Amino acid sequence: MTIDRIGPDAIRFLVAGGLNTVLTSAVYFAGLTVLPPVVSYTIAWLVGLAFVMVFYPERVFPGGRTGLADRLAVGGSIAAVFVAGLATLHLLERALQSRTVAFFATLAITTILNFLVSRWILRRQR
Repeated sequence: MTIDRIGPDAIRFLVAGGLNTVLTSAVYFAGLTVLPPVVSYTIAWLVGLAFVMVFYPERVFPGGRTGLADRLAVGGSIAAVFVAGLATLHLLERALQSRTVAFFATLAITTILNFLVSRWILRRQR
C-alpha cells in the first residue's frame, strides 16, 4: 500500500460514495411506493452493498485486488462498520446530547473507517 495513492483513492472513494448515496436513495424512495419503509431500506442497503462490492475493486481502488474473496471481504467490512456505526451513534448521542452532532460525527468516523479498511483489503500485497 503506497502513500502516494491515498489522495486519488480518497477522491474516488468520496465520488463513489456520493453515487452510491444517490442510487440507494432512489431505490429507497421508489420502494416506498409499494413497500413498507423497513423493507425498502433493507433493499436499498443491499443494493448499496452490491454496488460497493462490484464497483470499488476496479473503479475506486484500480490496480488492487479484484477476486471474489476480496469483494466479499469488502462487503463484510462495510457491514461490520455499519454495526460499529450504530454503536458509535448511540454512544455519541449520549455523550454529546445532540442527535445532529452525533450523526455527523458518526458519519465522519464511519466514512474514514470504511475508506481505510476497504483500501487495506483491496491494496494489500498479493
